[in-house]
Amino acid sequence: MTARRPARLTETELEIMHVVWELGEATVRQVHDVLSARRQVAYTTVMTMLGLLTRKGHLKREEAGRAFVYRPAHPKGRVVSRMLDDFVSRVFQGSARPLVLALLKEKKLSKRDLDEIARLAEEAE
Repeated sequence: MTARRPARLTETELEIMHVVWELGEATVRQVHDVLSARRQVAYTTVMTMLGLLTRKGHLKREEAGRAFVYRPAHPKGRVVSRMLDDFVSRVFQGSARPLVLALLKEKKLSKRDLDEIARLAEEAE
């Protein structure tokens, strides 16, 4: 039996996931402190969102004294890869070529990025 993929992340959920990935593990207070430095956000909103991310399968939660500690259920790279696969499937009908061409055309890639892409393309051949 294949494990069910966690539900798609909203923009706010992804922002919270980045905080937890960066910290490795975090309490509601820690996530709230990081987000509050960027924008106004209610503590209860962060608490609700962490609970939702746990129910959706993106975070694991364990009790540590009077607080819960949240940890990523999956590594960041794996989640980003799934999100990219989903995006390419939905927007480009499964072909990454139009995405790469669009990035090249819009000059969204630095010389360093282009060199890395060329190196990876050579290795893939």
